[in-house]
Amino acid sequence: MNLFDDLLLNILVLTIPIVLTHIVWLDRPGTLDSYDRYSQVFIIFICTLAAIFCMTHPFFKLIGNHFDLHIIPVLIAFLYSGIRAGLAVSGIILTYAYMMNGPNFIWFVTLLAILIPFILAFIALSNWKHLAPKMMFPTLLAFISALATFCITLLYRVSSFIPVDRVFLLYGLLYCLVHLLTMWLLTYLISRIRENITMRQETQRSEKLNVLSELAASVAHEIRNPMTVARGFMQILSQSQVSEEKKQVYTGMVIEEIDRAQSIITDYLSFAKPEAEKLEPLDVSALPSKLSNLLQPYAAARGVDIQFDMELSLVIQANVDKMMQCLVNLTKNGIEAMPAGGVLHIEGFKKGKQVILKIKDNGVGMTAEQINRLGTPFYSTTNKSTGLSMMVSYRIIRTFGGFIEVTSQPDQGTCFTISLPAV
Repeated sequence: MNLFDDLLLNILVLTIPIVLTHIVWLDRPGTLDSYDRYSQVFIIFICTLAAIFCMTHPFFKLIGNHFDLHIIPVLIAFLYSGIRAGLAVSGIILTYAYMMNGPNFIWFVTLLAILIPFILAFIALSNWKHLAPKMMFPTLLAFISALATFCITLLYRVSSFIPVDRVFLLYGLLYCLVHLLTMWLLTYLISRIRENITMRQETQRSEKLNVLSELAASVAHEIRNPMTVARGFMQILSQSQVSEEKKQVYTGMVIEEIDRAQSIITDYLSFAKPEAEKLEPLDVSALPSKLSNLLQPYAAARGVDIQFDMELSLVIQANVDKMMQCLVNLTKNGIEAMPAGGVLHIEGFKKGKQVILKIKDNGVGMTAEQINRLGTPFYSTTNKSTGLSMMVSYRIIRTFGGFIEVTSQPDQGTCFTISLPAV
């Protein structure tokens, strides 16, 4: 029973650190194919500790010989981290074996002198990573290495006049089988982990490319519309029978469409690079006057009354231009949500360590599905908007360390709640 416990303990000590290394350390872009210096050092450290533990706690103990699994960490280092890592682990356990075995050290050196060239030749000639049965070749290598170790041990016993009995032969057979099964288990786990990591990285890469392609297609579509309209008016203007009055009207429409295209490009660039260049203490309570001067004519033309209720000294860490851009975007959305007129209420107060800004309208409102899609590329509840302004606003607030919450019901209005860390 003790023999079985020692065997399970050896397998556990081998499996857990090596598998955790592949899960935690190698789950980074580029580390599966090429290891940096720190990755190799970490793998050398893990494999060395596992090999030393196996040498210190053998599972088969006979007079003159101990059987352990120290070959497997050496193989793992060679196969999955490179020749340098394998040689480093071999050198360290060779030093440890000299400290442990003393006079029997020569047999350990002989074993490594035979196994290492064989392992290097196997790696160089087999090209095993590019073959389909990736688990068979390391497993076969472990079995052959264990068999070679057993043969050298047998030669050592014969030369030392130590009796070779059935128990020794049985232990030798079990020793080879244990190496085969343990290496198969480790190779299987490592292969599955690496496949999952590769699949996850490919999925993330594909998602980024899909988002980029959708965004590029949306930008092209949104810019093509005003450019098509502007081109049509320019063709009309090139005709001689157009009156001066119509030329002025058409010229104004061309300028309006070009300004619309420029606004789309500006929003797109703000979304692509929303980071504020300089963050500084900003008193949000001083912004309503600027916001009122900018949007009062726009609100008055649509029959909307803007009301402010702001506490004093609402200081945050932000960029004034970016913050104004965000407030203008959200306020314009609130005004446009009230086509028949109404009241837009902007409230600011401090709650704990947060500065809260609420922009509330009594307009058409939104459904739960529309709320969930807010901030996604080119989604808008109106036909006139591109949706980029809302996306930019979300990014700006996140840049300042805050977040936006939206509550709304159809025909009952919408409330945008901005939470930002107070200074």
